[in-house]
Formats: sequence, structure tokens, C-alpha cells
Amino acid sequence: MSDFDAEGFVAAVERLGLLLTAVRFPDGNVRLYRWRMPDAIIHAQKIEALWAAQIGENSDRVREVAAHILRRTPKRPPRTVTRTSIQT
Repeated sequence: MSDFDAEGFVAAVERLGLLLTAVRFPDGNVRLYRWRMPDAIIHAQKIEALWAAQIGENSDRVREVAAHILRRTPKRPPRTVTRTSIQT
């Protein structure tokens, strides 16, 4: 078991203005996206230092963070297309 706290890490960077999202692809790969909110500019050095200290180049930790993000993100119902009639 890893001593890395993905939930705590996500909460810390989000408080600093870095929003994390994850997408699972059909082939099973997961991609982690980093979105910088307005506060992220102010806290850029703190965010980078936190990322370097806790994630760095560790792909296992990136996967842990992505798995946490995917677990906490509510499932959306599939989009449906409805037919509408247009009267002229």
C-alpha cells in the first residue's frame, strides 16, 4: 500500500487553483488533465513545488490521482438525441 494520499493531494492543489480532471479511454488508458484557474497564477510556484515533491515523474502516482478523480466524478447519463418536428 502506498503512503501517497491522492485525495489529500487533489484537495491541496485544487485549493491553490489547479483543477484536475481525468478521462478513461476505451483501450483502458487514463489521461490526467490539469486546468489552471485564475488563482493558479498567484500560486504557480506552490503548485509546481507540490507537484514535484509528491508526483514528480512517478507514473504510478499519476495513475492513483487519476483513479481518485474518476471515482469522485459522478457518472453522467449518456446523451440522447431527441427528434423534434419543426412546423413551418
